[in-house]
Amino acid sequence: MKVKAINLYTYKEPFKSPISTPKVKLTHRESLFTEIVTYSGETYYGECNAFLTNWYDKETILTVANRLRKWIPQVLHQDMISFDSWLPYLNQMNDAPAARSMVVMAVYQMYNDLHDFEVQYGATVSGLTNSQIETLLETRPKRIKLKWSTSLIKDLETIRLLNLECDIAIDANESLTKPSFLQLANEKTSDIIYIEEPFKILEDLNDIDMSIFPRIAIDEKALSIEKIQSIIQQYPIQVVVLKPFRLGGIDRMLNAMKILKEKNIRFVVGGMYEFGLSRYFTAMLAKEGNYPGDITPHGYYFANDIVETSGILKEGMIYFTPPKVKRSLLNKV
Repeated sequence: MKVKAINLYTYKEPFKSPISTPKVKLTHRESLFTEIVTYSGETYYGECNAFLTNWYDKETILTVANRLRKWIPQVLHQDMISFDSWLPYLNQMNDAPAARSMVVMAVYQMYNDLHDFEVQYGATVSGLTNSQIETLLETRPKRIKLKWSTSLIKDLETIRLLNLECDIAIDANESLTKPSFLQLANEKTSDIIYIEEPFKILEDLNDIDMSIFPRIAIDEKALSIEKIQSIIQQYPIQVVVLKPFRLGGIDRMLNAMKILKEKNIRFVVGGMYEFGLSRYFTAMLAKEGNYPGDITPHGYYFANDIVETSGILKEGMIYFTPPKVKRSLLNKV
């Protein structure tokens, strides 16, 4: 397929409920999109999971857009006969995995058929509100991930009283001290399947008797398959949260999942408050995980979306069809 143009766009929507994490409060989600146009008239889209600021990762919408503006000219008018034809160009962005991941999402569609599928529903809750409780009761997820906050113990009790019969995960985003983590020693944890990133420094885990706590997962530190393998050799890590935009895209994810399966390390696939395009591919990868991924149904975070009805929830399962991007809603960068 011969590349005629590669365009960049943004799309922005308010969250239905503000997102509160230990690091930031978000009221809107703005994402960067790329569009690959071929000489035969096909268009393929990719969505970037970077944010406006670097609160979560060093790559931002601006840095990704600037990187791609420099990268794009060399692939224009090239005849790419397969995914492998793109690799020499894609691998120039190994140091910019969010940028690489966005382009890979579009390129993957050029050479692979997309299908209907279903996944278990896993919700993420940041600052439990009455509105969120109502949504959880209506949607009945198979797994709820609670962001760590000062109200965590109360939120855990509230979730349990809802009788949703779901697993619970906790995400601390590297924000805990040892005393705050040790609070859990006196709490019920049998229904907590893992705790993501309790500490900024992994060495802190070695000072704690981890046998009385749920499994520990890495997320922010899972930056490459090489780093992941090094960490699981040195520390008591039993779960890895894999995110396409951190590893560099779908191809890197498939390789990482293969390696972790061979090593009998559990993994879960996560997204980052995605719109419907990225959510489809995160869900596609999450099918292979040991636990329900961070996959939410259409309309969970946003009243409107760039993809129409992507991910319809029914009886605790989310049903996906190949995404169709509403190009008229995109804003040219």
